[in-house]
Amino acid sequence: MRFPIDTSQLGFTVASPPTPAKDFATKKVKVTEDGLPIMVVRLLAMDGSDSTMIKFNLAGEQHHLVPGLPVRVEGLAYGTAKDGDVRWWSATGVVPLNGGAGHIAPASNGSPAAGEQGAAAGTRGRNPIGAARHSVASAAGESSGGEG
Repeated sequence: MRFPIDTSQLGFTVASPPTPAKDFATKKVKVTEDGLPIMVVRLLAMDGSDSTMIKFNLAGEQHHLVPGLPVRVEGLAYGTAKDGDVRWWSATGVVPLNGGAGHIAPASNGSPAAGEQGAAAGTRGRNPIGAARHSVASAAGESSGGEG
């Protein structure tokens, strides 16, 4: 059974770089029928008062998904089979918010990149991923009307 998830009240942040999905038996990288690699995407999902990690597979390279990047998840669903013994997340796409301006770009000296804008700006000495997470959760709560 597949349960679609309403993401309009949720915030999402990329938790780690996507990694290639591997076939359990052969240990080879999974690919689509078209030869595109299947990537495992890990996100932090937040509702403003709680958070949890979710992961799912997406077809194609996902180089734009860098840790700390606030994103919108399209087609998010929770699947279950065998009386709930088998469970999984799925999505049709992950899109950066605000054109990706809020992501954490590595700088040569380890501090935020010059001219960086968005949730991670001004986080020197603090956890920039945490700052981005809280900013996304706040933004999700403020824009609850009208989107759907």
